[in-house]
Amino acid sequence: MTAPLLTACQHRDMTDTVTGWWHGFEGGEIAKLRAPPPGENLPYPHVGRTPTQAPNLPTPEARLSLTTRLEAQRNLAQRESAAQGALPTIPPPPKPTPAAVTTANAEQSGMTMTTVGQPEPESPSAINPAPDTPATASPAQAPAKKPPVQAQSPAPEAELPPVVAKSIPPTPPGQFPKIGDLPPPPPQFPGFDLPRDAMLSGPVQPDIDTSTPEGTLIRFQPATDHVMGNPQGDYQHIVSQRGNRPLTIRGFGAFMSADAALAPADQNREIALGLLRARVVARALIERGVPASAIILKAEAIGDGVRVTTGG
Repeated sequence: MTAPLLTACQHRDMTDTVTGWWHGFEGGEIAKLRAPPPGENLPYPHVGRTPTQAPNLPTPEARLSLTTRLEAQRNLAQRESAAQGALPTIPPPPKPTPAAVTTANAEQSGMTMTTVGQPEPESPSAINPAPDTPATASPAQAPAKKPPVQAQSPAPEAELPPVVAKSIPPTPPGQFPKIGDLPPPPPQFPGFDLPRDAMLSGPVQPDIDTSTPEGTLIRFQPATDHVMGNPQGDYQHIVSQRGNRPLTIRGFGAFMSADAALAPADQNREIALGLLRARVVARALIERGVPASAIILKAEAIGDGVRVTTGG
C-alpha cells in the first residue's frame, strides 16, 4: 500500500529568514502568526455603486459667484504687478580691499612681553645689523615727541518728538467707559508724510476693470506666440458658432510677468506680442473657411492669451 506524496514549494528569501529568526528571538506577540485581515472571505463591493448619496456641493449660482470673485482678484493682481514695474536689480556688494601694512603695525606685531627681572631682548637691528651701517654703537637718540591728540566731541543726537502722557479719567463703578465714534489720530513724526489711506478702513483700490474678458480663450506659451496644447476643438467651436457674423480676435501681452509694467515702452512691446498672437489665431480660422474680411484684430498690453468673440 502506497500513500500519495504531496509536495509544495514556499519562497523565503534572506530577508524573510532573518526577519523570522529575529522575531522568534524577541518572542511575544511579534513572534506569533499574523491574523487574517478583516473581511477576507467577504465578497468584493460594487465600486460603481459607491457612494450611494450625492455629496453636498454648492449651487451653480454660488460657484459662479465664487469664480467671479477669484477672477477679479487675479485681474487686480495683474494690474498691480504691472503698476509696480519690473523687479529691481541689486548690484553685488563691493569686494573688501586688503589693509595696507604700515610701520606702526609692523612694530606692534614684533613686540614681545618680558617678566620682572628678565633682561629685555635685543632688537632685530642690533642682532643682525644692516651691511651698509657700521657696527659701532651710536648714542641713543631721544624719540620725537608726538603732538597731543585732541578728543573729538561726539555728534549731536537727533531730537525725538516729546512724549505726552494723557491720563485716562477713572470710570465710576457700574458704568462703561466712553468710546469715541472716530478712531484715534495716527501718530505724527517730523519729516514723514502719512499715506492717503491711513485714515481709511481699507486700502485704496485702483479704478480699473477687473472683469474677465468675454470670448473663447486660446492659451499661449509665456512671452511667445506659440499656442499651448491642441486648440483644434476651440477653432471648430468658433467656426460653428459664427454664422455670418464677424469675429473679433483680441490678443494680450504679458500675463503676470516680472517684465510687465505700465511704461509706454513696455506697453508697446506687449501690444506687439498681442498682435502676433492674434495673427496666429486669425490664420488658423482663415484656413477653416472664415473670410479675412470678417476678422477684426485687436491687442492689449496685459492679459492672458487670445480671446475670440462673435460680433464687432
